[in-house]
Amino acid sequence: MPEPLPEQQKTQLVVRSPVSTEGFISIYFSSPEGRLMSEEEWWNLRQLIELANKVCVRQESKAQSA
Repeated sequence: MPEPLPEQQKTQLVVRSPVSTEGFISIYFSSPEGRLMSEEEWWNLRQLIELANKVCVRQESKAQSA
């Protein structure tokens, strides 16, 4: 099992991804005890990102066809 984060670092950058040509999104994970993400939390994050990508792709396709 990975070691918990140091006391001064309770937040960890997990994902930084472009959402358009002009912007990006950063997702941070934190816990009171400074632990790393669990396998279940990674899975939930992956599902969230896949859903967001589907929505963004649809909106971008509509904007380009308009």
